[in-house]
Amino acid sequence: MNDELLSSLKQKIKGLSSLPVIKGYYLVLGGGKIGSDFASYAKEKAFPFVVIIDINGCADASSSSMSVGKEELLSLIRNYHDSKTPADSVYFHCMDVLNVPDILKAGIPEFIIPAVPTHAVVNIAIDMMGTSPSRQLISAAHMDETDKELISYFNGILSILPENIVVFSSPADGVIMFSYAKRGEICPNKCMGPEEYCYNFKREKPETITAYVRKLPLSHTGWVFESCQMKPGIGGIKGVDFKEYMLSIMEHVRSVHEKCDSYSVENRVFFIATTCNCHGIMNLLEVTGINFL
Repeated sequence: MNDELLSSLKQKIKGLSSLPVIKGYYLVLGGGKIGSDFASYAKEKAFPFVVIIDINGCADASSSSMSVGKEELLSLIRNYHDSKTPADSVYFHCMDVLNVPDILKAGIPEFIIPAVPTHAVVNIAIDMMGTSPSRQLISAAHMDETDKELISYFNGILSILPENIVVFSSPADGVIMFSYAKRGEICPNKCMGPEEYCYNFKREKPETITAYVRKLPLSHTGWVFESCQMKPGIGGIKGVDFKEYMLSIMEHVRSVHEKCDSYSVENRVFFIATTCNCHGIMNLLEVTGINFL
């Protein structure tokens, strides 16, 4: 890594370290059906401060929320943090989730609720460490049949996991999806996601998906973000965990770049997973832009 990129990463680590986790602030990524459902739930339960973002200005949640521009939103977040005065509305901001790091600069939510059809945490991690589209410090680990070392690493992860919880895996995309629901089975919207037994499909769950995946960092570098149930059918990641894990990932990337002494798969590849009791997704990522001596 050149000095400019290393300096930039150090500044990002310092900046994230200084950000407060704002109690009572909920950030919803996606304003479709799930985001709109959460908006209604937040109003019913009088959540103090809720922000919903979606690239579609006409998303479902926009009709039941107060639309605000970027500068107004940042001001609202900072004012709420300073005053802790409950907001009088659920706010909606039209923006691409790729720009979430810009919103996080005003403070880390108590909960981040992913409601988009992508692996939100992975996207945020890549965006937080990118100085520009062409200057990324990490990227998704794609592989073809010639990447024998990487494929072996991927298969090594699969070998540790029980076959019955893996519903999809793609070495080419570096992705593994987990679920106690089998293909074709659809969980009800109001499911509470119990830990030990699936009452919907009458299925024992010896361990939660989160518990299984959290064993992987014993042998493979990775971070597991747990989605805690906010209400039946909707989960959220704790802001304190999000901040801690993102800082740890950044420090890991910095360490790999500073050492620059090996390009082995064990050094350059890691995983990020988001899981709950019943489901989960994992992506392999690769530290990029390394200049080895």
